[in-house]
Amino acid sequence: NEKIKANLLVERQKIIGFAASEASVNLFAVFLHKKNLVEPGFNVNHRYFVSLKMAEKVFNLDFPNRNKIFNLLVSQESYRNKLCYGKEKSAEIVNSTIKNLFVLKALIESELEEK
Repeated sequence: NEKIKANLLVERQKIIGFAASEASVNLFAVFLHKKNLVEPGFNVNHRYFVSLKMAEKVFNLDFPNRNKIFNLLVSQESYRNKLCYGKEKSAEIVNSTIKNLFVLKALIESELEEK
């Protein structure tokens, strides 16, 4: 059963890589909009997270857990590139991609809770 799950993850790694990346930047966009840190029509592109330097340049903003959020988004972009391009990767890398997304989700949700 575990071997079947691992095989499915590996078989669908490109879909998972793209979807996790898209979900991550969409979560960040929701965060930015709800905190009124960007204009209503602003879109977040996954390419903004090719590096920490690029993310900091594009989002020269101050908000709680900024560095943690940026590091998770940069990691997610790295996973996207690993999974979507080149040779097939291991189920562990696919799982790490999914875990990274859920860590980011939990962090952003905690920041958006009314205090």
